[in-house]
Amino acid sequence: MSPSAKRPKLAGRAFYESLGSPSIHQAWRLLSRSFLPPSQQSSLLAYTPMLHARLHKETQSYRDHHFQPIRTSSSNPPTDSEAYLDGNPTYDRPLIVQFCANDPDDFLQAAKHVAPYCDAVDLNLGCPQGIARKGHYGSFLQESPNLIHSLISTLANSLDIPVTAKMRILDTKEDTLRYAKLLLVAGASWIAVHGRRREQKGHETGLADWSIIRYLRKNLPKETVIFANGNILGYEDLDQCLQKTGADGVMSAEGNLCDPGIFAGEEGRREGEKRGEYWIGNDGRGGWRMDA
Repeated sequence: MSPSAKRPKLAGRAFYESLGSPSIHQAWRLLSRSFLPPSQQSSLLAYTPMLHARLHKETQSYRDHHFQPIRTSSSNPPTDSEAYLDGNPTYDRPLIVQFCANDPDDFLQAAKHVAPYCDAVDLNLGCPQGIARKGHYGSFLQESPNLIHSLISTLANSLDIPVTAKMRILDTKEDTLRYAKLLLVAGASWIAVHGRRREQKGHETGLADWSIIRYLRKNLPKETVIFANGNILGYEDLDQCLQKTGADGVMSAEGNLCDPGIFAGEEGRREGEKRGEYWIGNDGRGGWRMDA
C-alpha cells in the first residue's frame, strides 16, 4: 500500500496488536534490528530521536535535516518507489516519531508532516534536561495537566494515525496513576513509563522503580498497553522487567546504545562476532568494537 493511501485508524490494544504485539521498544534502530533474524526484526518497535514540534512545523530545513522519508521534501506523500530513509517500509518499520511540544497546533501540524511515513506519533513527556525546563516541554509539562490533555486530544481527534505518550513516574504511586489516567483519557493509545522521577538524572540517576509500573498495571484497565523503561542494561533484564512489571513491552535507550545487540542476546553477539563487530577474549568475555 502506498504511504499516501489512508489507512484505517486503530487505537490502544487494537493498534498494538496490528503491529504484531511487539514486546520490545528501542531508541536505536537499524543496527539493533540487524542482529535479529529477518523474521524477528518487526518485534523491535523503534522511536526516532525527539523532534521539536514547532521547528518541525515552521522550518523546511529542520524537517529535511531531521527526518528524511524521501529524497525530496516530506511535504508531499511519496509513492512506494520514492521511499528513502526514515520510515522506509522495507527496513524501518514499525516506527514511531516522537516530538516535544507545548502548543497543540504546533504538535498537530508537525505530526501531519510525518504521519504518512510512520505508525504513530509520540508526545515525549519524559525529557528531564535543562533545555526542556527552559523550553517548557518534556517532563516539565507535568504541572500543566490541561495543556497535556489538549496536546494529546488534539492529535487523537485530528490525526489519521494514533498518538502515544512517554511519561516519568511522580513522587507517589497514586499521583503516577492519576497522571497515567490523564494521558489515556486524553486519547493516548498507549503509555511508555520511565520508572524514574524527573529529578533522577546525571549523578542522581539511581535505579528505576519497577514497582510503580507494576502498580499501574494492576490499577489501569486490562486493555491498557504499557511499556516499561529503566534498568535495562542487558538481555537478561528484558524478561525480568516484563515479569516484575507486568508490562506489555520494554523500552531501552542507554542500554541499547552500549549494546546494540541487547535485544538479540547471545544470538546477536554471535552475529556480531561473525561480522567482525564483536570480539571474545581468551577469558570468554567480550565486547563491541568501536572501530567496526
